[in-house]
Amino acid sequence: MNDHRNTSIKVPEHLAAPGAREICAILAAIATLPVNTPLQLMVKSPVLQKSLMTNLANQENIDWLDHPNRTLTRTLVAHLRKRCTLTTLTDTTKSADKRSTEHAINLAKEGIAKDTYNDIVVTIDAPHELSGTKLCVGTQHLFYKNIRIIQSKYKQCRQTNMNMAQALHAIGDLNNATPTSDQVWSSIQNKDIPKSIRGFLWKSLHGAYKIGKFWDNIPQYKIRGQCGLCRIPESMEHILLYCDESLASRVIWKAAKDLWLQRETSWPEIRFGTILGCNLITLRNTEGKTKVGATRLFKILVLESAHLIWKLRCERAIRFDGDKDKYHSETEIYNKWIHAINMRLKFDRLLTDSMRYGKRAAKIDLVLKTWSGLLKDEDKLPDNWIRQAGVLVGMTPRRPPGRTR
Repeated sequence: MNDHRNTSIKVPEHLAAPGAREICAILAAIATLPVNTPLQLMVKSPVLQKSLMTNLANQENIDWLDHPNRTLTRTLVAHLRKRCTLTTLTDTTKSADKRSTEHAINLAKEGIAKDTYNDIVVTIDAPHELSGTKLCVGTQHLFYKNIRIIQSKYKQCRQTNMNMAQALHAIGDLNNATPTSDQVWSSIQNKDIPKSIRGFLWKSLHGAYKIGKFWDNIPQYKIRGQCGLCRIPESMEHILLYCDESLASRVIWKAAKDLWLQRETSWPEIRFGTILGCNLITLRNTEGKTKVGATRLFKILVLESAHLIWKLRCERAIRFDGDKDKYHSETEIYNKWIHAINMRLKFDRLLTDSMRYGKRAAKIDLVLKTWSGLLKDEDKLPDNWIRQAGVLVGMTPRRPPGRTR
């Protein structure tokens, strides 16, 4: 227990996953021992126990594609195979004494608290490296997954990295904890948001829309890279937030803030990264508890507003072809936003139908927490207004000028 080789380790973010710390600890221990020294591994994780014993052959046949710690486990198996003496595995719950366990836990806590990450070497010597999926056990799903992993090793484009950095920074400021880029990509697939908005977020993160610099290298079309309102280089960030001439941006964000403040006390600052990482944002009360309804409402308002601003910009640039006489009026923009929010409320109510959607149905309690306090004439509604006809948000559409009927 007082061995000078005992140390604490902080796992790098790109290797972090459930069970990664235990594998890194074993790798660090192996590195301090000669290859001809008998080794007894005391393993706590049932997943790691099976990976090193009963599931080893199956995992190697499919190149560890389904393993949560693919890189680390492959490295561990290769290092164990290099050893030329007896190696045994023991379950810690059956053999470890209490003092040793407590000492290991204290070292783990020290590792978490460290400011710098340890350098974990995951390279494998050629004779011990087994890579690829066996043809005799492979399926279309496994082959396609392997192709995706190989392609993901290529360097991401500069714009994607810049957008991801903005998202991570914005989420970190609001949550007081910075997520990983993988978590941001996974959050886009959240089924709680419409498919059209999921596509909008994915393309925005990748910088895949044909705006701004896309037109710079196309002769005679450079003018399309400029904002149609203020004639400066266009970007998604500029369109959604920072175009001073955009009536849609001003009206929609003001409307979102006004609706939010009908129930909540303060409207968080909206940045481009806030929009991209919106699905990972968690709002908490003064006691540190998650405000489930407020968090979901914030996501809905931000994503529906951003998507509507983008759609209105596309109408101006494509459908109206820059004809200012056809541009949307303030009343029209406001009414379109009210309609979008009311439709989202309507779909939320419909999706609570457990008879139709079964386990996939939205939770009634979650929908009530999301919208309660924002409805029109809510004092006249029952506590459970999900099945009530004509439920709308408490902001009414505006009548066009000149219509008094």
